[in-house]
Amino acid sequence: MSAERLSEPTIGILISLDALVVQRTDQPTALDEAAVALRRIGWIGRPVVLMGRRVAGRDLPEDQGTREAWVRSSVGQGAYAVVPFDDPSTARSHPDQAADEWRHLREAQHGAWLLTDQPRQVGPARQAGLKVILIGPADTHPSVHRPDYLARDLRDAVGHLLTMDVFAAPPPGA
Repeated sequence: MSAERLSEPTIGILISLDALVVQRTDQPTALDEAAVALRRIGWIGRPVVLMGRRVAGRDLPEDQGTREAWVRSSVGQGAYAVVPFDDPSTARSHPDQAADEWRHLREAQHGAWLLTDQPRQVGPARQAGLKVILIGPADTHPSVHRPDYLARDLRDAVGHLLTMDVFAAPPPGA
């Protein structure tokens, strides 16, 4: 790795907490592959889990520290950041305001990618300059902004990131 690359901040790969959680259970629990996915994302960037006040349609503890502890105990310990972020796409705000909030998050976390299972996040995140991988079925009412990649599941999303990383790097000695 070159000294030039070492001095650059590690790119943040933003991951919606909902994309790491089983959506159809009484209590939110992490997907079996969530911890492995975060480790593999760590091979190419800095995983940043976006923690809102709700996950899988259920309220999380009000206290931010307790919420982060829940995330880490559910997903597993590891080298990833947990950042509070309430999805602005759900608010009845102007679309440009949602894009501004995503842009601020992208800049603060040096974000390059967003992994999400929420189609409503695609447009604002893309407007903010993020590349987006949408996990799950295609949006039945796609907006102007389509994801950069439509993944069938979390493993497919991580595989796509790893592939993009391998083929984006210049060949050795170039």
